[in-house]
Amino acid sequence: MIRLLGPNAWKWLIAVAVAAGLAAGVALLGGRRTIRPGGPAAGTRIVSLAPSTTEILFRLGLEDLLVGVTDKCDYPPRARDIPRVGGFGSPNIETLLALRVDLVVASGLDKRGAAGSLDKAGMRVLDVQPRNFRELFEAINAIAQAVARPERAGPVVAAMRAELDRTAGLYRTVPPERRPRVYVEIWNDPITTVGGGSFIDEVIDRAGGVNVAHNLPQPFPRVSPEQIIQWNPDVIVLTYMSRSSASTEELAGRIGWDDISAVKTGRIVRDIPNDLLLRPGPRLVDGVRVLAKRLYGHTPTGGLNDPKESDLHAKDE
Repeated sequence: MIRLLGPNAWKWLIAVAVAAGLAAGVALLGGRRTIRPGGPAAGTRIVSLAPSTTEILFRLGLEDLLVGVTDKCDYPPRARDIPRVGGFGSPNIETLLALRVDLVVASGLDKRGAAGSLDKAGMRVLDVQPRNFRELFEAINAIAQAVARPERAGPVVAAMRAELDRTAGLYRTVPPERRPRVYVEIWNDPITTVGGGSFIDEVIDRAGGVNVAHNLPQPFPRVSPEQIIQWNPDVIVLTYMSRSSASTEELAGRIGWDDISAVKTGRIVRDIPNDLLLRPGPRLVDGVRVLAKRLYGHTPTGGLNDPKESDLHAKDE
């Protein structure tokens, strides 16, 4: 999802949509109406309000325009040297005003909270909320257009597509019924997984797996332990890897889980940096590739990024 906000943007959007529809530059992307960014002077001083959009800006080579990021923007390492403007999605408006910001790039602002405050302050905001790779590519293009650098998006998107295609070569000849069934646990209390409405569902699919929770429409549904037993996944992926107790023994200690195929065979994946799977930015293709390696035992080489896996989180691109 992508939306551009400005002073009284929502009222203006409704008026334009009614009066002229798509001819006025309003398009439907990701299920929401979008006002296209405009003006070559836009975005000369940028603040990013999400780690994912910060990564996109760096990948586009626009880091020199960044004058502020959130406390959670930690990649690439150079992002840590940029002034902080607040938490993820909760900026300090006074700080933004002092920075004389031309464009705020965000991901999933609360319309009644941060978005409303930014609107009242007259801030120009591009809010991208990708739910899948198609919308991620659209978000990269929208950000490049918003700063009048549209030519930078094409090579980035093309390289990401090529990397996904190379990874798909690992399992292209494997029939769907033989692909590993994967259960992703993003938290254990309450047990929370990823449904068909999440971008992680597509990550699993593009890595050659089958999400056991694909038929659940919620992006991050809570499920019962009995449901996972019934699903009987071949592989379990834990994204809260910092919890040392999240081991095969801990999972086997859950009532009935010792009979789950993934637990019996020890196919518990808990060493993939969570921002490769949970952060919808350019490194999501790395998450796909590393997960495919876990599922199929090897990985393609020569892709967009082919560093040692220990470097995936820390390497400054």
